[in-house]
Amino acid sequence: MKVLRIFAVTFMLTFAVSAGIAACGGEGSDSCPGIVCTNCATDCNITCDAGEQEFCGHFGYFDDPNLRCTWCE
Repeated sequence: MKVLRIFAVTFMLTFAVSAGIAACGGEGSDSCPGIVCTNCATDCNITCDAGEQEFCGHFGYFDDPNLRCTWCE
């Protein structure tokens, strides 16, 4: 019974870590949680609601080093 519990916990941790890596380190515009743009200072215009903060950067979302992702959180 103890082995089954250890296996279940290991499986759940592996699943959670894999899901987190997939969400953060995906490639392409589908993984960007906001707007895909090229320059945070000029064309990444986004309006955040009160209390939200704007994030803009590469953040490992793309293979192309010129692309940026911007979103509010």
